[in-house]
Amino acid sequence: MYKDLKFFGLLHIKNNENQNLNFNSIDQNQKTLVYLKNAILLDKQLKYYNYELILITNKKNYLKKLLKELNYEIKLISIEFKTFVPKKTHFYSCHFRVDVFKFFSQQTNVYSVLLDLDVLVLNNPKKLFYFYENKVSLVNDISQNVIPAYGKKKILKKLNILNSNINKITWIGGDFFAGDNYFYKLLHKKTKFYQKKFVDNLKLLSDQTDELFMSAALHDLKNDKKIKIKYGNKLDIFNRYWNTNVLHSQYKIDFYRKFTFLHIPADKVFLSKCFNKNDDKQSFKTEYFDYASNIKNTIKIKIAKYLPYKIKEKIKYYLLN
Repeated sequence: MYKDLKFFGLLHIKNNENQNLNFNSIDQNQKTLVYLKNAILLDKQLKYYNYELILITNKKNYLKKLLKELNYEIKLISIEFKTFVPKKTHFYSCHFRVDVFKFFSQQTNVYSVLLDLDVLVLNNPKKLFYFYENKVSLVNDISQNVIPAYGKKKILKKLNILNSNINKITWIGGDFFAGDNYFYKLLHKKTKFYQKKFVDNLKLLSDQTDELFMSAALHDLKNDKKIKIKYGNKLDIFNRYWNTNVLHSQYKIDFYRKFTFLHIPADKVFLSKCFNKNDDKQSFKTEYFDYASNIKNTIKIKIAKYLPYKIKEKIKYYLLN
């Protein structure tokens, strides 16, 4: 049995990185504050269940300063980031998950859980104990989101640039990983290999994120009989909800209440505002489900698809304030 179940987040900071953030920001400092406030809320939610968030970063002193200004303490650690990521790579900072996997591979007797920062903790994470006791690793299969939006033919063509053995698409999200150090040792080896191939073929893959090489790597690991991998979204553990117009079919918001974790990538700003308004709270699921199901939010989503991006953002700002 492992000694520890630990939760981690990644906040890699790089000026002028090419990253689709799902929100507008004035400058680097404001952008970082939104992410940091999301991390604080995640830490508070985990502490509600007697856990904590360990935030991995390349700018520890900078974040310490910001945390002092926000009057909050969160556990920060620095690791060595060696992955070469070309400038203007799509979702630049996410590629450094490769280095995080290496760090996890060195943590013996630990079941490491990596979460995106814009995540709600809806139910007690103790359910994860069953999986770490049985040496089962968990990832998030979002094929049902990606295939309807982009088409099997296009996705398979991109995947085959990295891994020609893939003939059936299983698209892995970069927002959730859970496993022991042996799982991460294999995951690091595979993602490091495919990330380098990604860079070598960047001209053909410039519209892709790290999820492409994550999916290529997990294809190989799923065929490795030495480890057991299951999908958290099919076990009511982790899911992703887009509170915006999407090209795939999506359940109504109440469906997601049963999950342990819910990733809400379109609502980073909403979470940061929760910090501003409710900085003494430890659970924010009531606020979010009320917000996601209210009339103003429904109207925003329905009319957004007919409007230019800048107007959409103005409406979103108005409705959030």
